[in-house]
Amino acid sequence: MIATSVKYRGHRCFTKDFVGFETIKPVNVIIGKNNTGKSHLLDFAESLCGESAQNKTSGWECQCEGVLKEDDLHRVFGQSAIPWTQPLHGHPWKDYGALLVGATVSWDVDSTGTVKVTKLPQAVTLHNRGETVTRVYEERISAILKNAKPPLSGRRFRRLVADRDIQPESATLDRSLSSNGGGATNLIRRFEHSTSTEVDAGIIEGKVLHALNEIFQSDGHFNKLEVKHHDEKQTEERDTRWELFLAEEKKNLVPLSASGSGLKTVILVLLNLLVVPHSEKRAPKDYVFAFEELENNLHPALLRRLFQYLEQFARANETTFFLTTHSSVALDVFGLSEHAQIIRVTQENGSAKAERITAHFDQQAVISELGAKPSDLLQANGILWVEGPSDRIYLTRWIELLCDGELREGRDYQCAFYGGALLARMQFTSPEEADIELANLLRLNHNIIVVCDSDRTAKTGKGSILKNRVQRIEEEVLMIPRAHIWITHAKEIENYIPGPVLIKALSVDAVPDPDQFERFFPPESARKRQTSFVQKHLKRKTIDKVELALKASPHMTKELLAKRFDWADQLRSIVEKIRSWN
Repeated sequence: MIATSVKYRGHRCFTKDFVGFETIKPVNVIIGKNNTGKSHLLDFAESLCGESAQNKTSGWECQCEGVLKEDDLHRVFGQSAIPWTQPLHGHPWKDYGALLVGATVSWDVDSTGTVKVTKLPQAVTLHNRGETVTRVYEERISAILKNAKPPLSGRRFRRLVADRDIQPESATLDRSLSSNGGGATNLIRRFEHSTSTEVDAGIIEGKVLHALNEIFQSDGHFNKLEVKHHDEKQTEERDTRWELFLAEEKKNLVPLSASGSGLKTVILVLLNLLVVPHSEKRAPKDYVFAFEELENNLHPALLRRLFQYLEQFARANETTFFLTTHSSVALDVFGLSEHAQIIRVTQENGSAKAERITAHFDQQAVISELGAKPSDLLQANGILWVEGPSDRIYLTRWIELLCDGELREGRDYQCAFYGGALLARMQFTSPEEADIELANLLRLNHNIIVVCDSDRTAKTGKGSILKNRVQRIEEEVLMIPRAHIWITHAKEIENYIPGPVLIKALSVDAVPDPDQFERFFPPESARKRQTSFVQKHLKRKTIDKVELALKASPHMTKELLAKRFDWADQLRSIVEKIRSWN
């Protein structure tokens, strides 16, 4: 049996409240001020990689919860068809054990390792079978729980502490990497220069270098990563150490000792993820990685990309991460992720406590506690300005499709509405050039994307002319660095919806793709007699914009949308722009 939830007390600063993990996600962020006990919670995480949920040698007390499995229940209730006699009656498995399959049970473990059932499954309590039956259940369930394993049982725990470094090192046959970075240079040397068939020289120049550039992006592009021997001193006291060197494009090799600590941190993370598993002939999913305070000497944009890389790695390799941090960037990256959880550690009355953070206002409290102001941190990385709610539904779905879910609203960008015709009362200009009678939306955020319906009804002639407000906004946005504007080649955003999507979304037959300049919605005024796409092909007098967007979006695919006018080019530009903000 595997315990799904484990909490403990009795270790270091966690003396009063039970703390731990109600569930374990691919990424588990432990956040709090300095010296609150974040690292001690990692000690507990390490114990969850052991063979027993009853850590008898630690002296800790534990509260556990788990689900009873059929195999475990067979072991204590048996499969015999012979009925029980006194004091119980009926078949051990059919009338008793089988009722518990898939049921949840809670239990405590005291400091000596003694197990006590604290909450029996509802299959026992609801039927109120009496004291004798309840006692038998407790005894047999306890026999299962004594052998219960923690949720990460059998995995190797690798830790990278906050006080870490990569130093020049003498050559040895050892391929170990310590929690403070010791052995990193020698590990790389073995992979690059060893003739052993146990190591793959291509991992350093291939996987590690590629991942390093993926994380650094515009902050640095490296084309070489190798170790060199310090043998420049031609004396008997010659230096025998090797050192790691890196080269950027059009630059000479630079020793790592002349580089910043942030670069060393990223390299140590990648050695743990990509090189150590290969060296130990294990898959990444066989490990639990615990990294402490990765934000040290990393600027926020680089830290954000490192965090995003870790989340992607966890999902792709079924790996588990525990990250301690006092940086609010972690909230920005992981706060909305379904693959991560935030655990806040605080000190109260001489004892530490930990709680899972889920609500928005709890996250705001953590930000304030870390000493940051809302104006510093709660501003979105960029704003996608759209006309209204239906446009937001389409754009967020299209961005998701084009980048395979990499970019998320609320983390990498935020949608905001300008309200259609209200655009005439707004502007995107620098403060010194702003019209005081217009609301300057650029003051909210300089990283912007603006999406406007062209409202064109023809390719040429009078119907092809943009409205004055749209022309003005286009001129303003084109003057702004790191900004982008999409004025639809089609009449409006709904003209991009492929016919097959409408067929599935609205359960209708034989609907064509909307034409480029076709009026999609019926005119608001009954006096206007134009026939719309909705009336002609959907056989409706009207349709709600948001309702249509909600029904149509799930059925959209890249393959269908790529054929629609300028969709592919514009979405590529939008995704690239959002990536540049992050």
